[in-house]
Amino acid sequence: MRCVWLTLILVPLTFCCAAAQSPDMGPWPEGGASVLTLRDVLRLALERNLDLKAQQYDTRASDAEISKAYGLYDPVLGLEYAEGESRQRLNLQFYSAQSSERYRRFNLGLRQKIPTGGDLYLDFTNQRADQQPAPGLNPYYEGAVTLSLVQPLLKGFGGTVTEQNILFAVKGRDMAIEDLRESAFRVVADTRDAFFEALRLRDNVGYRQASVALADSLLRENRARVKAGVLPRVDELEAEFGLKQRQRDLLDADREYLDGLDALALLLDIQDEIALPDVPPGIPDAVADVQQGVAQALAKRPDVQRRMRDIERLELQSRIAGNAVLPALDLAAAYGHRGLGQDYSDNLRDIGSDDFRNWEIGLTLSYPLGNREARHEYRRSEFERKGRQAQLTQLKNRVRTEVRAAIRLLEVSRKKIDVTSSQLAFAEEKLRTLLKRREVGLATTRQVLEGEEDHALAQTEQAAAMTDLHKAVTGYYKVTGQLLEREGVRFVDTFHNEAASLLDSGRP
Repeated sequence: MRCVWLTLILVPLTFCCAAAQSPDMGPWPEGGASVLTLRDVLRLALERNLDLKAQQYDTRASDAEISKAYGLYDPVLGLEYAEGESRQRLNLQFYSAQSSERYRRFNLGLRQKIPTGGDLYLDFTNQRADQQPAPGLNPYYEGAVTLSLVQPLLKGFGGTVTEQNILFAVKGRDMAIEDLRESAFRVVADTRDAFFEALRLRDNVGYRQASVALADSLLRENRARVKAGVLPRVDELEAEFGLKQRQRDLLDADREYLDGLDALALLLDIQDEIALPDVPPGIPDAVADVQQGVAQALAKRPDVQRRMRDIERLELQSRIAGNAVLPALDLAAAYGHRGLGQDYSDNLRDIGSDDFRNWEIGLTLSYPLGNREARHEYRRSEFERKGRQAQLTQLKNRVRTEVRAAIRLLEVSRKKIDVTSSQLAFAEEKLRTLLKRREVGLATTRQVLEGEEDHALAQTEQAAAMTDLHKAVTGYYKVTGQLLEREGVRFVDTFHNEAASLLDSGRP
């Protein structure tokens, strides 16, 4: 009857995901440890994972590169002040003499880049001079206000060429965002797998504890029967050896579980002890379809999107290189007023009037004969772009293969659940029968221990099958690009707030 009572206790015990430790193993990290659900560990991973933090800094740096590139349109203010003296010998027909000039110059200029590629200049020049031999006005003030434009008409013309650094920076940030999303994919997938793996290891500890409990009960009964002369000494030794084996297996299971918790804590950057919830995970319900999965993967996978952004960058580079092949034809135009006077006010009066206006317009053409540098740079960029296109096609083909493989693994993992459930039901019934037969002397200690080991193995394999199914679901959502969406994680444009995270972990 004692074995029947033990059986009634054992079967519910083995289904329970107990986290209690045996007396000789030390306490489990429960009391002060934080119990973390799957949602908790994913949130903490996104908030605290150091690799992910580093990637967010890189992404912010790429956004700062865009702001830096817009400095192209910052007006440039120039100030000049100079004071000096100039002396030279005069070469005249009847006598030799020398001239001297003392001057003071102050100039103010403003330059502005415009989106068509041209440069606007506004210059205000002032000079005071005292010359010997003296001219008509001495000393005199001379000044000018000039507005000028230099505009490329072929090479260097247009917003694409002018803003190329801005456009390249934007493409760089887009690629950095995809790198951040890929890092988030990897962290979320690794965290999910580590969580379910830790649950499996925790369940395995529970199964091994039940095995130790049964082996200990058998040893006590055999000792009592050996002492009573009912059983030979070998049955006691066999039960004792079975208990030692199971205690060894429990030690290994305990070590593996603690290692699993440490691996999970490393992903979360947590130094304190953590614990897992007692509620076992349910069977996930993932709807898998090849065509839909491939379409989702091509639209959402970071590696595909990053490759597409890279091709867009190369297309931009090719357009710029094609523009560089053209001749340089620049339009130069200038308009201004000049002034001269013995007093500075006279100088300003001349500048303000329309009597001494000056203007000029003209074209400048230049072209390197052969132009090999520009022509071959264009060829190089085209070859590189076509190479990336071929790589993208290869990646798309690999995506289809990965989606089909993930779906097959998902289907096989579901079927393994049914197989291990049948295996566990058989092992339970076998152990129950052996325990009943042992009560009436029809089963040996070895048979009971073997039946119990089969039962523990069936439990372990069912837990492993459940974990493999969860990992297969993670893998399917990862290869189809749906993992972050399924976990409620999305990229948010919070570059203006450097304290905020670029990843929102709240479910929509």
